[in-house]
Amino acid sequence: MRWSLDQLESLIAAAEKGSFSSAARHLGKAQSAVSTAIAHLELDLGCPLFDRRCRLPRLTPAGEALVHEARAVLRQCQRLEARAASIVQGEEAHLVAAIDEALVEMPPVDETLEALAHLFPALQLTLLYGSQDDIAGWVEDGTANLGILLRQQGQGSLLEGIRIAQLQQVLVVGCEHALAQLSAPAVSDLAGHRQLMITSRPLGDTGRPLGARFWRLNSFYSMGELATRGLGWALVPQHIAHYPPFYDRLVTLDSEALGIAPVVEVETISRRDRNQGPIARWLRHTLGERFRDHRAR
Repeated sequence: MRWSLDQLESLIAAAEKGSFSSAARHLGKAQSAVSTAIAHLELDLGCPLFDRRCRLPRLTPAGEALVHEARAVLRQCQRLEARAASIVQGEEAHLVAAIDEALVEMPPVDETLEALAHLFPALQLTLLYGSQDDIAGWVEDGTANLGILLRQQGQGSLLEGIRIAQLQQVLVVGCEHALAQLSAPAVSDLAGHRQLMITSRPLGDTGRPLGARFWRLNSFYSMGELATRGLGWALVPQHIAHYPPFYDRLVTLDSEALGIAPVVEVETISRRDRNQGPIARWLRHTLGERFRDHRAR
């Protein structure tokens, strides 16, 4: 093996930024250094990675395949460095955990925090609550060490997620809503009323509405509140439907017409290049166990 990590970084940067000059600016290097690194990498691997006949270099089929492998190699190197730092550092004195507001008052989360307080009484803990995007942003910029959230698509390249649970969703409407009189509404029934849908900032692939009338929100609790007011129907995690302020004001309907109601995945996220100490690893593991225990009850 003659290639280097610097060469892989140059390959990835050029592929993502679209040109050698943009890659050089991103890496803080001279363009000639990036061009030379990629040329040497091509010699070492024995295949061309970029087609240079166009105004801007384009990945060849070999380049398209190998850039994914290069990312995997760098991710593993980041994990190695983070693990080494964790071993050297030992148990954390303080920890910042960011929690999705949709998980507020979720028994597995609260039980885990109670256990954390008893097992690590000297830990200085900071809890931040926010939307999915808040959590991802706080972890990515280093504000939080660990994020606990409902799974997102398209996370930043520095973030690594581990799924710890799945939450079943239920179809709900307010008690006074017209659909509340239909125990098993058809798709046509649902399409005739406003749909309340979860989304994130910025708008991404959040599913297609059934009809022309829909609102998108970035909070399941807000969806539940609007549903109680008769403003539309919604698919929400079961614990949202059972939230005490909503429970007597919502009706759960048969969602068979929609097929199997999709589950929402819960995951923890952290920066791949930052060390996770023993308390953070305990927190991640225990959360998964508590969610599994709660589901089995």
